Amino acid sequence: MFSLDSFVKAAKDKKIQIDAVMAVQDGKILGLSRFSDEIYHNVYSVAKSYLATGIGMAVDEGLLKLEDKPVDFFPDILPDSMDERWNKVSLYHLLTMTSGHGEQLLMARERKVLRGESDDIPGITDEMKQEWLIYAFTRPMVYEPGQQFSYGNLAPYVAGRMLEKAIGESPLDYLYERLWKPMGHVKPRWDPDPAGHIFPPSYLFLDITNMAALGEMYMNKGVYKGRRYLSEEWVQQATTVRVPSVEINPGGPAADEACGYGFYFWMNKKEGFRAYGREGQFVIVLPEKNAVIATQAMHSDCQAVLDLLWEHVEPQL
Repeated sequence: MFSLDSFVKAAKDKKIQIDAVMAVQDGKILGLSRFSDEIYHNVYSVAKSYLATGIGMAVDEGLLKLEDKPVDFFPDILPDSMDERWNKVSLYHLLTMTSGHGEQLLMARERKVLRGESDDIPGITDEMKQEWLIYAFTRPMVYEPGQQFSYGNLAPYVAGRMLEKAIGESPLDYLYERLWKPMGHVKPRWDPDPAGHIFPPSYLFLDITNMAALGEMYMNKGVYKGRRYLSEEWVQQATTVRVPSVEINPGGPAADEACGYGFYFWMNKKEGFRAYGREGQFVIVLPEKNAVIATQAMHSDCQAVLDLLWEHVEPQL
């Protein structure tokens, strides 16, 4: 008999704050437990997997190609100080975090400065604060595009802006009409930058049931409850290893983070793949078991959350 009780107890014993956990198998909810009054949770970088979904839809519609380059999308705002290697960067490089930047960029500290909430980073101009793409295009590059995986928020921010331009509307509106609304979900909150563009790498607020539905759709190769949302080709491209990955967990070693990266999806050490956000936001897809596990949490050691899922939930499926 399936139960989330042992997982919940183990999380409490280890003082891991779990806000919600859900398991779905064969299209049926096996368990759903909530431990917070906040139904809509910041899913952090799980937002990147929704961005990949929107990009996939645009690719399926012929509005974008993996070979498209951001320099061709935004020729009017390319700064003179831009590294020439930007001319080689494609949407594929942005999707695989191989743009050539060797550090995490557009993270929380930088965004505070760009929003005018702090001034502790020299060299950020008013022009950059008004147009974050200028900030992105002036960041130092240390690798050739495609050479090295380097996780951060700059690549998905630029990819999101490319998507916005290709579709002629906000990715939030685009995904609502093509994903959330047909699935019966409310239009979520997705926070913008100061110019009104959504910040696609993060700050998307979802119910855990929304997250599980995304996992089911990817598990079923683009189909959810009989309706196709993405091509099978895109799902396969997005959820298989495109580049080697490295560990980014701030809480310590994380074996699951070294298993490869697709298009804003991580591979699991056991099987399948996952959408992954900081503090323990997960949509874990297990195709061999026809199952999805989703969590919302607030715990800095994300691998600790995964380890409990592998120990207490996955064996029951």
